[in-house]
Amino acid sequence: MTRRIGRRGFLLAGGVTAAGALGVLGLRGCDLSTSPSGGGGEGAVTGNGQAPELQALVDSGELPPLSERLPERPLVVQPVDGPGTYGETWRSALIGAGDSFRLNHGIGYENMVTWDAEWREVVPCVAESFEMSEDAARVSFTLRAGLRWSDGTPFTVDDIEFAYRDLVTDTEIVPDTPGQYLAGGQAATLERTGEHSFDIVFAGPRARYLEEMASEAGDMLTRLPKHFLERFHPRLSPDAEGAAQARGYTGPVELLQDAVYGGMLWTDPELPRLHAWLPQDAIGDGTRMRFTRNPYYWKVDPEGNQLPYLNGVDFTMAQDAEVVLLRVLGGEVDLMDRHVTTTQNKPVLAEGREDGGYGFYDLETDKVNTLSIMLNLTSQNEVKREIFGNRDFRIGLSYAIDRQRIINAVHARQGEPWQVAPSRASDFFDEEMATQYTEYDVAAAEEHLDRAGFTRRGGDGPRLGPDGEPISFRVLVGAGAAKPELLDALEILLPMWREVGVEARIQSEDLTLRTQLIQANEHDALVWDGDGGLNPMAGPGMYMPQWGENNAFCPEWFTWLETGGDEGMEPPEPAKEQYRIYTEELTSETEAEGRADGMRRILEIAKEQFWTIGVSTALPGYGVVGNDLRNMPERTFFAATYPYPGGVHPEQFFIER
Repeated sequence: MTRRIGRRGFLLAGGVTAAGALGVLGLRGCDLSTSPSGGGGEGAVTGNGQAPELQALVDSGELPPLSERLPERPLVVQPVDGPGTYGETWRSALIGAGDSFRLNHGIGYENMVTWDAEWREVVPCVAESFEMSEDAARVSFTLRAGLRWSDGTPFTVDDIEFAYRDLVTDTEIVPDTPGQYLAGGQAATLERTGEHSFDIVFAGPRARYLEEMASEAGDMLTRLPKHFLERFHPRLSPDAEGAAQARGYTGPVELLQDAVYGGMLWTDPELPRLHAWLPQDAIGDGTRMRFTRNPYYWKVDPEGNQLPYLNGVDFTMAQDAEVVLLRVLGGEVDLMDRHVTTTQNKPVLAEGREDGGYGFYDLETDKVNTLSIMLNLTSQNEVKREIFGNRDFRIGLSYAIDRQRIINAVHARQGEPWQVAPSRASDFFDEEMATQYTEYDVAAAEEHLDRAGFTRRGGDGPRLGPDGEPISFRVLVGAGAAKPELLDALEILLPMWREVGVEARIQSEDLTLRTQLIQANEHDALVWDGDGGLNPMAGPGMYMPQWGENNAFCPEWFTWLETGGDEGMEPPEPAKEQYRIYTEELTSETEAEGRADGMRRILEIAKEQFWTIGVSTALPGYGVVGNDLRNMPERTFFAATYPYPGGVHPEQFFIER
């Protein structure tokens, strides 16, 4: 396994870090010692409420009393509306196994620390408390005494040591230590300070570490139970080979990688976990994926009643968005924020609210654009790489886009012409960056394309590349219903480029093949909406080299930077400078304003280099919520680095039908 595959494997599974959210949405200063606030609090249990079916198991002697199942100081969740009642099932839908990341964000967001509901503070979760040293090189955690895995086994520092030393930093299992645990190219060390306490010690400052930990659904330190997985470890068990093969794996390394990368969470219901609900099915095995209440869940409401209130969660495994839309209109979905909640569908959904028994809630989006166009600046094809790398070529294509026409036709006249740039609501908003080259100006487009050296055959024919052949490339878009507006916008846009002599064709692929093409660097160009509009420091991948399936405008530059030049393609100096600022200055800077200044310099370089092309401002987001579902806030965030709905504590949801 190469370095690249190892690192990207982590990303696909939600295992590597996203950049930490800082600035106005991040932590203030470097004092990160905690007195829990925001989404939860601490305190001894004063009540003994639990679900009736759990009480029945206690009465029959099949389950220990609640006091023996909860930690000494469980996390107290403050309900949005008020304490709920036990019962009912939360109904939703997934479109194929590729939708599993929604499980990470909705059910699997039980990290050591998490974001509060306002995306402003990092707060304790599995950890009862934490503290970062003044030099940002040591982070101390205290776990909740008495916390247990879903099978009743105590969760202790033994699990943390196993996850970190025997899996995450064992190069036989994980070839590359995740960037979240690196400083100066060195892996952090783990120091045990007690049965329920430990320190993560870095070789240098890691000011963004806590934000990074909070920004990833499925943190590795809280989902790798030692008592379950050690029997499959070749160094720890003589029967590891046979045990792994008995579970359908080729061997122990494959099994442990599946556990570390997160796949096992949704394919092996026997894996103990800390989640509110436990899977009864493996994803992709049927038409439903069902979850039932975890009897050892470790959060309570202010009255001491054990959460979750809901008996379970039931996901329909749908084939396409039309099926999901019909289920929503029929009142068969309690909460939905993807696939069907498009601009085009909103009038239909609005009209169906009364019959369907649902309403809308607001999603404040971190999306950067409606259509971010990313020419692959590291294309394997040398001719295309030369063409795409010409800034005048990119500017010419931008001037050739009639953005208002796309806005009117695809987005119901909502939005304004916009580049890949922070939104007006962001502290990093830069109007010049956002509006440069957004005028529809065919003459300016022709001028810049001529200046790039790609002249037209016969004066009005196709433009010729450096090889003397007409410029032609494919624009990759994911097939399916996740973001149908991308394809709609492309179909209007590409003829505009044809008018100025550039031929581009749509390459629509299913999400699996799309991912494979991007990972192999076999795409010419890519479109997505992209993250980082509200908080670019949390997700800078649309502005600078950073690997991701959906921001792959320079994947081989990132590989070169990450491997110290051993692999990939050497990037130009501006890209190197962006990477240096982000990985060195922002990592060592302990003051929030200093980090924000560094991010502004990264954005200034992005503005000057004009790596990518945008079409219009991201549209306001919305979700659908059943009228009977309680404790769902009227507004929350929609962002890759804010795991949602996990961030609003779905364990507090209850239903009154």
